[in-house]
Amino acid sequence: MLNELNKDVRKIILDYCLERFGISKKYLDGYNWYIGSKNRIYIGPEEVERIRPESIGLCIFRIDKTPKPTTNFIQLFGHLITKNSISIDTKEVMEFCSGKDLTPNKADNIDRGFVAVKNRER
Repeated sequence: MLNELNKDVRKIILDYCLERFGISKKYLDGYNWYIGSKNRIYIGPEEVERIRPESIGLCIFRIDKTPKPTTNFIQLFGHLITKNSISIDTKEVMEFCSGKDLTPNKADNIDRGFVAVKNRER
């Protein structure tokens, strides 16, 4: 069942986005926030009144002990990420997509935890 996300959990996610990725909450304020099954966090349009959907919009986080960003989140807001991102070249993309671990030289300014991996600003 989909419900509106409570303000405390939303604040945790907004604080995480700023601290972890440098994304200001002003970029995330224009969305409606929902929580679905398995603690999945969605952003999307206003809730549909005639039906009770399982999900609406895009799943951008999962909440367990800490927020876990989804690929949707990184793809949607990646251009706004200013912290904890790594740029890799085309050869490294092929290795990364093949499941190989990367040890890029550019990882000096990365904090332990989730990172955004970019190639040519994607």
